[in-house]
Amino acid sequence: MSFVSKLYMRWRFNRNKGFITALEKNPTSMVVDLGCGNCIFSNVVKEAIEPAQMIVVDSFIPEKKDLHGMEFVRANLEDILPFANNSFDVIISNQVIEHIKTPVKFMQEIFRILKPGGYAVISTENLASWDNIFALLFGYVPFSMEFDQGHFSLGKIFSAGYITQSSNDHPHLRIFSWKGIIALALTVGFTVEKQIGSGHIFGKLGEVLNKKKCRFITVKLRKN
Repeated sequence: MSFVSKLYMRWRFNRNKGFITALEKNPTSMVVDLGCGNCIFSNVVKEAIEPAQMIVVDSFIPEKKDLHGMEFVRANLEDILPFANNSFDVIISNQVIEHIKTPVKFMQEIFRILKPGGYAVISTENLASWDNIFALLFGYVPFSMEFDQGHFSLGKIFSAGYITQSSNDHPHLRIFSWKGIIALALTVGFTVEKQIGSGHIFGKLGEVLNKKKCRFITVKLRKN
């Protein structure tokens, strides 16, 4: 595994670790994961919250063996979600919103199906991360930006691709910044309760110098 691959894997591990710290154990809760993928992270979330019921949603069907008691609902996340208003205590969406053509509509749907007093935890790429900034300075495409499926590494300094892409992966369409994701949340009506950054090419020093230059942004949003 290359140095870049190892670096990204460490960033991803820290991102997921930070995501979990934003969750609250609640055995009576209803939880939904929007964009569950292979359900590996969904199961981690389930263990952390221990909900009464957990629904996972995606546009393709995961393996039944990966659900572990979770209910699967197939849906296009670009559309109106197939749930009633105020349905869930907790909504999670990890590395999904950057793939959505209409992120404002997506966030409005999250707000609609979340119960008053409930919270959503959303994680996404940061266009203003140190590595993306340096790529731009040297004339390369930012690492967080992607083109058509099969051409995710086009124009990047590391063209080999440091993430293994599957046939279910879709390119990043909308990339946010530290303040951009907050502006979106506030516009929809959320209260921002927590914001976590992870992944710095300068490690801990990078966090001290400027935490807003992290590779991944995770936000905990409350519906009052």
